[in-house]
Amino acid sequence: MAENGPDSAHTPARAVDSSAPRRAHTYSRLTTAVAVLALAIAAYALWRLDATRDRLEAVSDATLELQSGRAALEAELQALATDSRQSRRDLARRVDALGETPRQLQELASSVEELRGRTQGPERAWSRAEALFLLELAQRRLALERDVETAIVALESADARLAALRDSSFEQVRRQIARELQALRSVHGPDVTSIMARLGAAEEHAMRAPVKGVVTAQREAVDHTDLPDGPLARAWAVTRRALANLVVIRRVDQDAGRLVTEHEALLRRQHLQLLLFAARTAAARHDGAEYRRALAGARRWLGEFFDLSGATAQALLREIQALEPIDVDPPTPDVSGSLRELQRLTPTPQAGPTNRSQTSRLP
Repeated sequence: MAENGPDSAHTPARAVDSSAPRRAHTYSRLTTAVAVLALAIAAYALWRLDATRDRLEAVSDATLELQSGRAALEAELQALATDSRQSRRDLARRVDALGETPRQLQELASSVEELRGRTQGPERAWSRAEALFLLELAQRRLALERDVETAIVALESADARLAALRDSSFEQVRRQIARELQALRSVHGPDVTSIMARLGAAEEHAMRAPVKGVVTAQREAVDHTDLPDGPLARAWAVTRRALANLVVIRRVDQDAGRLVTEHEALLRRQHLQLLLFAARTAAARHDGAEYRRALAGARRWLGEFFDLSGATAQALLREIQALEPIDVDPPTPDVSGSLRELQRLTPTPQAGPTNRSQTSRLP
């Protein structure tokens, strides 16, 4: 045990000595690895540091940009705030000005109503006077000349004048005008123009109608158109015709056997024309009694003094007989109701002091 002590004591020393270079080699490798790792870490850290620095620079640039944008926004907000305050002040001022609007509108409305009253008053009076005149015209044309067409036009014009006024007080007048227009449109008058044209043609035919009797100055003309060509034959034909016309024997009845001068025949035709002209004038005036009286006289005169055996006289007699039963004066309705209604609604002008004093002096 004692011997083994020193050996054992030397043995570890040897072991230690033998392993010493081996540990140094291990430490150098570890150190190298650590150094490499440290270098790698340092390189990575440098790279990260550079990246971080770049990011920081970008962040700094962005921050500067944001600060400049913020400053611009603040300036814009200040400008907007200034504009808003100015707008509020303007709005307040306008609202204060609008406070006077109702009063101004009321004054304007009253002024417009006053102007409307001043302008529409004469216009309404004029339209009412026009309607009154048209109603009077319709009544006169219908009463004096039986002119239904003109009366219808006058009533329609009067109704248009009253409708333009837009006044409910004239509704009764307009209803009466509508009834009168319906009554006038139901009147079927004769065609006076055609009747007058037929009577004018009858007057022309009257000058060619043959009268009864023998016209003293009436001589038949000798026809020399169909004479022979030879001189002797021509002379003999003329002599024979002259001898034949020396004495003319006619067989006539008692009425047609009277002698009538040319002047008397002309007077008979002119008298017939005057009767037809009187009938034409009566038709134009819508005078039914005079129209029938004139045609009856023309028919009697034609039968008494004209030869009805001729075609001209017969045609003239048939025309007179066809015209005689025509009623040129049909019954017309009364259109004075609307006029009375409008006169009742029309204010009468008041008499002045002078007129009242003059009226008071009258007995």
